[in-house]
Amino acid sequence: MSRIFARHLWRTRAYGHPPVAGRPVPASVPVNRPSFSTTPHRRIMEMSGFTENQLTVREAVGAVCSKFPNTYWQEHDQKELDPKEFHAALAQDGWLGIALPESLGGAGLGISEATMMMQTITESGAGMAGAQAIHANVYATQPLAKFGTKEQLESTIPNIISGKWRTCFGVTEPNSGLDTLRLRTVAKKLDDGSYSVTGQKIWITCAQVAKKMMLLARTTPREEVQKPSEGLSFFCIDLNRDAPGLDMRKIKKMGGRAVDANEVFFDNYKIPADSLVGTENQGFKIVLHGMNAERCLLAGEALGLGYAALTKAAKYARERIVFQRPIGMNQGIAHPLADAYMKLEAAKLATYHAARLYDLSKEDKSIRLDAIGVAANSAKYLAAEAAFTACERAVMTHGGMGYAMEYDVERWLRECLVPRIAPVSREMIMNYISEKVLQLPRSY
Repeated sequence: MSRIFARHLWRTRAYGHPPVAGRPVPASVPVNRPSFSTTPHRRIMEMSGFTENQLTVREAVGAVCSKFPNTYWQEHDQKELDPKEFHAALAQDGWLGIALPESLGGAGLGISEATMMMQTITESGAGMAGAQAIHANVYATQPLAKFGTKEQLESTIPNIISGKWRTCFGVTEPNSGLDTLRLRTVAKKLDDGSYSVTGQKIWITCAQVAKKMMLLARTTPREEVQKPSEGLSFFCIDLNRDAPGLDMRKIKKMGGRAVDANEVFFDNYKIPADSLVGTENQGFKIVLHGMNAERCLLAGEALGLGYAALTKAAKYARERIVFQRPIGMNQGIAHPLADAYMKLEAAKLATYHAARLYDLSKEDKSIRLDAIGVAANSAKYLAAEAAFTACERAVMTHGGMGYAMEYDVERWLRECLVPRIAPVSREMIMNYISEKVLQLPRSY
């Protein structure tokens, strides 16, 4: 167990101080796992089979989340306020570096633990807004940590982990969508080695509050490369709003309104030579390093949302009395909720299987990259569908009150569409499985 992680563990216990050699732990001090949410107290997810590290992450992150009640998220959603206090609280305990090396100030844990962290956040009642507030800080830093220079890592990663800087991920474009290899944003190399960036990105989460952007841009025209995957480069750039050539426009959206989403415009925006990460023209391979990890994180976030909604629905079904009996006695209520639970549990197994494969592959070279891709994409698909089922049925279980803001389920229903759409659609995942697993002809 890392030193940083051990510190988190002791912070969540009731001892009041970390262990010191020769000092016994007082027998009178109980070790209690605190409730990690202000959403319904009773948790329905089966916890058997998780590692001690995962359970400790759930406990410790949950303790942070418990300080932010559902009313906090309701207000921030309605007023479109950035949850900066929540981001700062997680940063204070070092959780933004959960999957980053200890040498850079991280906890040195894996995607399995990071997935549990993201699930815990959404399940606490924070929903996708809470997850999206830190999502890019967790996964977008993975390619940088693997391919960045010593100078890039030392100047960037500690500031992101500490919460001083926030980051965003600049890949998606309005005219290429999921056809990433045809993106049009260009980074033109200048005589002094610096680059001039021109183009447009869209659906860039947290760009309004970010100091850094992980940017994918074209450095060699598509017609001049041997492979379609070549010619793109990966950059870690400053978002200097006072510099010429940078403009951002906030997108009004359906859910997760506490976290901004944006169009970002570059017009000969200058970035230094040392912002290039890895080898020029090999940026797509670098980006791929973080994509499977992101699928796992999104799956965890979807699971948390689904479990939160289902827990609240079950509680309401037990307590709501109509015709002198709890509505949960009616199979028309009970069976759809039971079905939603089984879908979530199945998706949970797929999610943590994918995360485990991702982590094991770092040491076990027999685990193929395509096997991880299949597992991660399958998990994301199943978790997103299970979450949608649970959230929709939670609203319907509440009847008219499901439409009321104070019951939260309407907020979670709006937000649960995010993991169905992003970062890759359901249809593209099915295309991927059809081609890679079933060896069916490619349709696009």
